[in-house]
Amino acid sequence: MKKLLKEYFTFSKKERAAVFILLLIIITAVILPYFLKIKTNKVVVDKALADTIAALQSRKEKDKTFVSNNKKDSTNVTMLTATLFYFDPNTLDAEGWRKLGLRERTIQTILNYTSKGGRFRNPEDIRKIWGLSKDEADRIIPYIRIEQKNNTYTNNKNSSNKETLFDVNTATVWQLKQIPTMGTSLPYRIVKYRERLGGFIAIHQVKEVYGMKDSLYNSILPYLTFKHTKIKQINLNTASESELSAHPYIDKSIAKAIVEQRSKNGAYKKVDELKTKIFFLTDFDFNRIAPYVTVSEN
Repeated sequence: MKKLLKEYFTFSKKERAAVFILLLIIITAVILPYFLKIKTNKVVVDKALADTIAALQSRKEKDKTFVSNNKKDSTNVTMLTATLFYFDPNTLDAEGWRKLGLRERTIQTILNYTSKGGRFRNPEDIRKIWGLSKDEADRIIPYIRIEQKNNTYTNNKNSSNKETLFDVNTATVWQLKQIPTMGTSLPYRIVKYRERLGGFIAIHQVKEVYGMKDSLYNSILPYLTFKHTKIKQINLNTASESELSAHPYIDKSIAKAIVEQRSKNGAYKKVDELKTKIFFLTDFDFNRIAPYVTVSEN
């Protein structure tokens, strides 16, 4: 037995040296890190840049629908800037159709139809025009007044009775309550939203009021009118972040960026600077915000 053990556990001089060197390497590898100080470079973070990136990511999530559908946004901007008025589609010229916010190709289709003897006999006939979207038709139909041979006009209710019209920028809660189907709470919301905006610049903005469904909007539209009036504007060079974000079109990320850019680069000289200084501001948002802000004292 002793001979057997000696045979397995006895090492030659070279083997003992190799084992010793191996143990020395292992011990060195274990204890060496404790004697060495590893210096790490501290990453300097630009807080303003980090906040801007965070704001961009937030806006990216919020505006996912907008980013994925630029065509729809373009239509919304056109509808926002369009001027709605009562008209007869059988006699309206190209300029009139442009004011209503229709596209050139659609306008040409309508004019070709009427120039060849075509005639709209009731407001719903406008839907037959190729290229006219449902949203466009729903928007203009309440304003169609077709002259009959006896010089009366038909509207979407087939009635020649003249409705009482209420200006969306001056109507009181009590006046708005006189509109059929309006209800009791919606008039308060319309007036409150008008005050938050600083005034309506297009009748279509009434559709943005909370609780305003398409069907309800189309039913009250014939009773509404719009007159250009001076709107309340926010000064980009003096307004605080909270004052800016109180506006329905300016969310907190945009308000924060406006104030930060003002502090960093000085006063804004013109409203268009928002497009170059706030890189995550979309054209859609800028076009909505621009009429409600200024760089000079009112």
